[in-house]
Amino acid sequence: MRPGSRSTAVALLGVLTVVVALFPPSIAGQGLIEDLRRGIRSQAAFSRGKAFYDAGDYERARERFVEALSLDGYHDEARALLGWSQHFLGEHKAAIISFKAAIRRQPGWEGLHDGLGWSRFHLKRYHLAAEAFRAALDLNPDFADARIGLGSALFELSRYDEALANLQAAARQVEPLIGARPRELANVDAKIAWSLYYLNRHQEALQLFERALRARPDWHGLHNGIGWCQLKLGQKAEARASFQRALDLKPDYADALEGLRQSRG
Repeated sequence: MRPGSRSTAVALLGVLTVVVALFPPSIAGQGLIEDLRRGIRSQAAFSRGKAFYDAGDYERARERFVEALSLDGYHDEARALLGWSQHFLGEHKAAIISFKAAIRRQPGWEGLHDGLGWSRFHLKRYHLAAEAFRAALDLNPDFADARIGLGSALFELSRYDEALANLQAAARQVEPLIGARPRELANVDAKIAWSLYYLNRHQEALQLFERALRARPDWHGLHNGIGWCQLKLGQKAEARASFQRALDLKPDYADALEGLRQSRG
């Protein structure tokens, strides 16, 4: 799905100019001219919204996409980015409505299914989220974000073997061939590590947690994960230190408090 640009609005303006020049309003019809004008205004609103969206200003982007759709209800790109804007604003129920409406018109856009999946995921509708991610992957098997989403949903459903396979496949896709690993990969590493942990592969999980920690040293959840792996491996002193580091970052962290209690036993 590739958003439009100002060139589209310019092209529409050119069409309007030609229509008015060749046909008097009485012949061309005021309706056609008004439709063209609305199309131009819709595209202009979309272009402004896209600029806000690219800048991470999702609230103003949402306003402009709503304006674009009020002028042209068939502006599929505006509806798609409206859904993503709502998603990033935490308006997941509204995003689901937008993505579903867009899918009805564009069922072959894998990004719409991916957005629907993540919106469902954040509402803890994990079965439905997995269904949407699978639809995205049916359209594009190499869609890493949907693969991460599917793995994440399967993890929440305690289907750790399947979650691990999908998360590892996604990690291989986004792993850079050269240079530093993107900070965002720490999130995938953490999910892989917890999957390994619940599959009782504690040494492997520990290595993944430690790798993620190098990118995100201030993430309390990683210190907590390291602590639980160390505890399972019989390294109680090291576990106590890891749980304490997690609690230094998040003093009310219940899981780390429980780990600290068990490590003292």
